[in-house]
Amino acid sequence: MQSKPLRNKFPVCCFGEVLIDFLQDPHDSGLFRRFAGGAPANVAVAVAKLGGDSQFIGMLGNDMFGDFLQQELEKYGVDCHGIRTTSSAKTALAFVALDDSGDRSFSFYRPPAADLLFQPSDCPVSHWQQQQGIFHLCSNSFTEPAIAATSFALVQQAREHGWLISVDANLRHNLWPAGLADRALVNKLIQQADLIKLSEEELEFLSAGQPSGEWISQLMQNTTTTAPRWLVVTAGAGMVQSYSANNLIYVPVPAVKVVDTTAAGDAFVGAWLYQLSQHCGAGHTLATILADQDFSYRILQGAIKAGGLTCQQFGSFAALPLAAQWQ
Repeated sequence: MQSKPLRNKFPVCCFGEVLIDFLQDPHDSGLFRRFAGGAPANVAVAVAKLGGDSQFIGMLGNDMFGDFLQQELEKYGVDCHGIRTTSSAKTALAFVALDDSGDRSFSFYRPPAADLLFQPSDCPVSHWQQQQGIFHLCSNSFTEPAIAATSFALVQQAREHGWLISVDANLRHNLWPAGLADRALVNKLIQQADLIKLSEEELEFLSAGQPSGEWISQLMQNTTTTAPRWLVVTAGAGMVQSYSANNLIYVPVPAVKVVDTTAAGDAFVGAWLYQLSQHCGAGHTLATILADQDFSYRILQGAIKAGGLTCQQFGSFAALPLAAQWQ
């Protein structure tokens, strides 16, 4: 399938946590450096840095960290008209320690946090009526009842106005009150998505002992959407697995020198959604994209390349590739 010239805007709108990542200095374990972060915010910046129409909606604290985060999002070209601020809670913080291979462990200062206070009324319905696009979110916006209700309400509003729904499970079990993600709640979210990204570990957790092939087959069949469903499962440096109604694709991951994996998965998702937004803006549909296996394969190769480039840099927003590096 050949790409068409871009005809209409098809934005990627990300919702959820935007926070400060205090990353451990690789040369001095007692020092932590401040970076803008948060999975959906990383995805928004990834889309913007590749040249896409990127939006972010969410809540920031009325504090120095909230000011810094909005400035950083805007610096990289993210539309921040959907951001609200509050004095009722502070901006969330995360301390990230790195091991010798660049893998991470997290210590979150959340809840309370400003991003958990976003309400459906903070996002007017007119936001969805102006155009269609991709609405992206993660399970970290389901860790408390109020923000979970808000998240489901936004998914419903976006769906009603023809937006595609994208979900990266991005499970962080230590953010949940029980110390373990609510499997049923996350599965409920995934059932409402058109585009789903899981790691192998997340697939194992969400399938709850059921053979993963069976679980995936049921997910593909039990769709509540009119669009086809595209599930991508990553395995770090291992093969990326892609599932849709008619195709199973395996895409190899080239070896890279890993410095920091902090935003690699978000770079993958951002490049995946960026490419889809460009093709949908040029008149393709998710169905026509998935019907062409070679086309889908090339999209995933682009997503893998973005993740690999990000692994080779330290930080989050700054590590995400620019279009010139990625193409």
